[in-house]
Amino acid sequence: MSDKGETFHVERSKATDEYPTHAAVQQDLNDLEDDQHIALTWKSWVVVFISCFAVMAQLFVVVAASSVIAFIIRDMGTASMSGWIIQGPLLMQSVLSPFVGRLSDVLDRKSLAAGPPFIAFAGAVISAKATSMSMLVGGGILIGTTLSTVAIIQAIPSEVLPLKYRALSNGLAFVGGALGGLAGGLGAGALTNGNPGGWRRIFWIQAGFHLATSAGFLLFYWPKQKFDQPRMSWKQYVWAIDPIGSGLFISSATLMLLALDWAGGTYSWSDPHVAAPLGIGLGLLVLFCLYEWKGRDDGVVAHIFFQGSPNFALSCFAFAVEGWIFYSAVNAVVPQIILHLGFETSAWKISIRQLTYALPSLVASLAITLYATRYKDLKWPLVVTFALFLVVVILYGCITPEWNKTQIGISVLTGVGQSGPLTLLVALVQFTASHKYLSTATGLAFSARAIGGAFGSAVLDAIISGKLGSTWAKKVSAAAIEAGLPSSSVGDLLAAMTAGKSPAGIAGVTPEILAAAAHASQWAYARAYRLAWWSIVPFVVIALVSVLFLKDVKELMTEKVEATVERIERSTKADERRSRNFLLSPFLLVITSSIDLEALGSPMPPIVMLLIVVYSSMPYLLPSRPNPECFTPPKGAAGSLMSPVLIPTIPN
Repeated sequence: MSDKGETFHVERSKATDEYPTHAAVQQDLNDLEDDQHIALTWKSWVVVFISCFAVMAQLFVVVAASSVIAFIIRDMGTASMSGWIIQGPLLMQSVLSPFVGRLSDVLDRKSLAAGPPFIAFAGAVISAKATSMSMLVGGGILIGTTLSTVAIIQAIPSEVLPLKYRALSNGLAFVGGALGGLAGGLGAGALTNGNPGGWRRIFWIQAGFHLATSAGFLLFYWPKQKFDQPRMSWKQYVWAIDPIGSGLFISSATLMLLALDWAGGTYSWSDPHVAAPLGIGLGLLVLFCLYEWKGRDDGVVAHIFFQGSPNFALSCFAFAVEGWIFYSAVNAVVPQIILHLGFETSAWKISIRQLTYALPSLVASLAITLYATRYKDLKWPLVVTFALFLVVVILYGCITPEWNKTQIGISVLTGVGQSGPLTLLVALVQFTASHKYLSTATGLAFSARAIGGAFGSAVLDAIISGKLGSTWAKKVSAAAIEAGLPSSSVGDLLAAMTAGKSPAGIAGVTPEILAAAAHASQWAYARAYRLAWWSIVPFVVIALVSVLFLKDVKELMTEKVEATVERIERSTKADERRSRNFLLSPFLLVITSSIDLEALGSPMPPIVMLLIVVYSSMPYLLPSRPNPECFTPPKGAAGSLMSPVLIPTIPN
């Protein structure tokens, strides 16, 4: 002990006569960190906020772009390619989410969270300055690279907070997404209202969001280094990301989604453009399932997901049904119901009316999150919300043109029902995975949701189009002729109603004839929408049964933090002081500097203010690099089953 060339410190190791290896000591340290309470400071909550901001930016992309497609077509032309403005980014998310999640589990979470938003920034700029529809779609594909990181940005809050807060972390992400949807819908309407070229500003706003997301992860997200992981060769890294399984899944999902997008209106289901890729995609999906079942047990669909409970399979199926309902029925069909049944007549009024869905969803998600976190119950809120989904689907299956006010109430129920799955199903999926598969499991869940939405959109569109194609013109023509319209004017009236133009100038048209034709049109649309909603009922019933069979995860909601960003070797009071200093000192410096420059008649440019904030904050942003060979257990650790041992550290 007197030798000054050696430094002794306390390590926890199993009581043994043998000298402990570094791996054994490191495992003991990991066990100690799992058992102890880690005080959460601003570092953890800032990372959670940045992740929620990233979710908000992604939902803004999806909602804002889809709501201004009509203005983009009017400005750019080439309507046949317009669907790819939103389908392109969603295709990237659906196909790449599990693969990107697996990459982040094997390689590095931070670079994969911060890098794609830079690519999306470039894509948003290209889209904002697009001179053709092809250029706009190409920019959207680049934007889609950041949508594929949903597996990462949903996993980061879950791993930096204790397991008992996993419902909270996903609930906060849902709130971020809900706010992004609100901003996207209302913002897009405001920017394009009275300015057909205002849609370009949406992409400039997106560019700012993506740049802020990337900067936030680079500056504030410093995950603890994993010293206990063995070094791997490039061949081992490639094998770890499951190249065969990933290739099969990406090929299968791409072909199926292409086929379903084409089946949504461009081609019929029997056309080779739909049948060939759909058949090949389904065949590759079968090969993917067989390979992940028999080929290896640690691939993209790791067997550990299915050990101990059926929660992974049940949650992914329920999530696919939720995607079917949201992407196809709620996001696409409900606005059409509001328009074609005569409840509202303009895009802006429809956006305002849709707040009756968005706001209840936001409020209900907070209540569900607090309940699930307080009582550690994730199952029964899901049962209630899926039961509400069933009620909503049945009510929409009975919709009539006279249900103007009733539809608002149905929309409120839809919002409450929507809040449960996105808040809790992701958490349930994450509880089925060990930490080294966390992002992979999250990506698979969101991919299932997106694929469910793609299937739902194609199926509902086929049902609605088929019903309208066989009944709409016949019903409207009969009603107009019965009201006194000459047969020679029927074609012109149908063309005007289809294009949404005024029928003024059509021979023989009177207000009574227009009223009769509009009433017949509304009922034709109502019957088509009814049929579409009833087709969803069996899937909602099966999903409801699935969540009833979910296993309780209360025992898993513990104090354990899987990837803390806190400096656990420092005292809590010291961290609190550093937190206060971080929050106060940069802003005080900026205020002082601004006052001095303004006194000289030179206001401070925003970029200088940003540089001062970053520079003054750097001492607090530097990552903690704890030495794995030197760790002091917290007070009281010696009383555990693991005995403290003096381990000498030999200086280099």
